[in-house]
Amino acid sequence: MKSSYNPFLKRLEVEYEFQDGNGSVSRKTAIEILTKELNKPADKIIPVYLKGSFGTRDLKGLFYVYDDVSLAKLHLKKYLWLRMLPKEERKKIYDEMRKKKVEKK
Repeated sequence: MKSSYNPFLKRLEVEYEFQDGNGSVSRKTAIEILTKELNKPADKIIPVYLKGSFGTRDLKGLFYVYDDVSLAKLHLKKYLWLRMLPKEERKKIYDEMRKKKVEKK
């Protein structure tokens, strides 16, 4: 695990490697593992990406741990927040966005 604190954005940037995690570790379980590892609440940990590589079973991930969640909402794109929602809720939001887009035309 590599981590560095970014004082400008007030967040801890953590790179974590899950041994044999490719295909078995989801964003939700990755957050649970990091809450135990870092002793931080789960709502302050935002997964940016989880990436596997060819030929290995390891999974690498980048996570941002914010001091204040309201800062995270200002800094990060909306799709990162939508990724953390369950599929049903995410689908409803995407459908609403499509309807608004069609209505504008």
